[in-house]
Amino acid sequence: MRLDLYLIGLLLVAAFSHASWNAVLKSSGDRLFTMTTVMGIGVIFYGPALFFVDVPPLDVWPFLIISFLLHLGYFFFLTYAYRQGDLSAVYPVARGCSPLMVAGGAALFAGQALGPVATAGVVAASIGICLFAFEKGMPTRHLMKPLMMAFVVSCFIASYTVVDGLGLLRSETPYGYIAWLNFLDGIPLLIWVFVAKGEAYVRFLKTDGRKAAMGGILAMVAYGLVLYALSVGGMAHVSALRETSVLFAVILGAVTLGEKFGPIRWVAAVAIVSGVTALQLS
Repeated sequence: MRLDLYLIGLLLVAAFSHASWNAVLKSSGDRLFTMTTVMGIGVIFYGPALFFVDVPPLDVWPFLIISFLLHLGYFFFLTYAYRQGDLSAVYPVARGCSPLMVAGGAALFAGQALGPVATAGVVAASIGICLFAFEKGMPTRHLMKPLMMAFVVSCFIASYTVVDGLGLLRSETPYGYIAWLNFLDGIPLLIWVFVAKGEAYVRFLKTDGRKAAMGGILAMVAYGLVLYALSVGGMAHVSALRETSVLFAVILGAVTLGEKFGPIRWVAAVAIVSGVTALQLS
């Protein structure tokens, strides 16, 4: 199932936005409060939007609820993984393993089986993405824990991607699903932080709120576009193209921080581009 050119454009915007908000989270002095603000932006934006979209049908709500719970696990383990390890190690593994799992889940639960060329494309893209984590060689013992956490994160990513894809396939329009999911995602964390750490969070907002809010806007744009793409495109194709966010993150580092684009990065970049191209041409 090839993606239309406009969907490719939307997913590349989503990938860039995703890489940017993860950089905001990693660079934050308080990742819990930053994540709370990121989630809060979705609540603020999508809350009023609920009055203008259709309520999802009853048979879609189980998918919404399961996805909501999976997102809670994703945000918890992502924050924990960034606390334990560096962005350059955690992010590629977290994002790179999920396309393979999404491809398997899409084939098993949605009948979206891939042919040999498309399967090779997903494998190449996933390997290329994960390669960025090993640019400095094999991980040392102290990196094993954050890498394991990153793999757990990738399992959550793959799970909620497939669940969202299934829910959107059953939705009459994607907009109600998108609005309700993004609204529900932020409520538990907002309530807990305000109850348990309200004064400290208010102080954080005064000093770092603007930067965290920008991360929230980027996150909202990123997954909103992905959800829309899942409603009209194949899950494996959407997942693989979305995870090019890792390549965007590396390019951003090279352009803004002067990081070298060494041999491993070139091999990884070629593998990602080749994999995505094979998927699109299959």
